[in-house]
Parts: sequence; C-alpha cells; structure tokens
Amino acid sequence: MPSDAWAGSRLGDVRPYAVTGGRTQSRYDLSLTSLLCSRPAAVGAALAPECEALLLHCSGHPRSVAELAARSGHPVQVTKILIGDLLDARAVTLNAPMPRNNPGTDPQLLEAVLAGLKSLV
Repeated sequence: MPSDAWAGSRLGDVRPYAVTGGRTQSRYDLSLTSLLCSRPAAVGAALAPECEALLLHCSGHPRSVAELAARSGHPVQVTKILIGDLLDARAVTLNAPMPRNNPGTDPQLLEAVLAGLKSLV
C-alpha cells in the first residue's frame, strides 16, 4: 500500500474510533430526540474540527441528536461522543425530552387536560 494512501482520503473513510480518540461511549445519556443549541460563549473555544462542525449545525436553531448525526454524516454513537465533548466545553445547551416512562404525571397538567376535555362535552 502506498505511504500517501491517506492523502486523498475523504472523512468518510476515517474509522469512527479515530474521530472519537478511541472512545466508544458517551458520558451523557442522550436520546435521539435530545435537543441541543449552541451557546454564544462557544465562539472561539478550542474544539476539534468535527465538534466545530456540529456546533455550526446547531447554531441558531435547536437540533436533535438524530439530526446532527444525519447532517454530520457520522454514526449516531460517534455523534453522541462528540456532543459530550461539546457539553464538557459548555459550548452547547441540552434540552432533554421528557422520558417515555414518565409521560407527564404533573397533577396540575392532568387536571387542566381533564377540565379542557370536560369543556368539550
């Protein structure tokens, strides 16, 4: 194999563990629907190029983990690890969705829904 085999390589040819520095798990419990938005203070932070690209994708509009993975072209697990780096650097804010196993047990909310349903009858 020629020594310059990587010279014409595209990012898609790089193995995921090379992008994440060998890490295989994120320290954060992120779902595909977790929303991220960049923070203004993130400008000028020293970040890896892959993290900077994710940061650009979620500037101005909240983006889900799934959408960031699709836009970046990285596997979801790699994207979650990179998002963890952004969270550690305080470059993004995380708005986690409500867990599926607890879909809304706030008594005030349930009473308001019930009152609204009764008013329809």
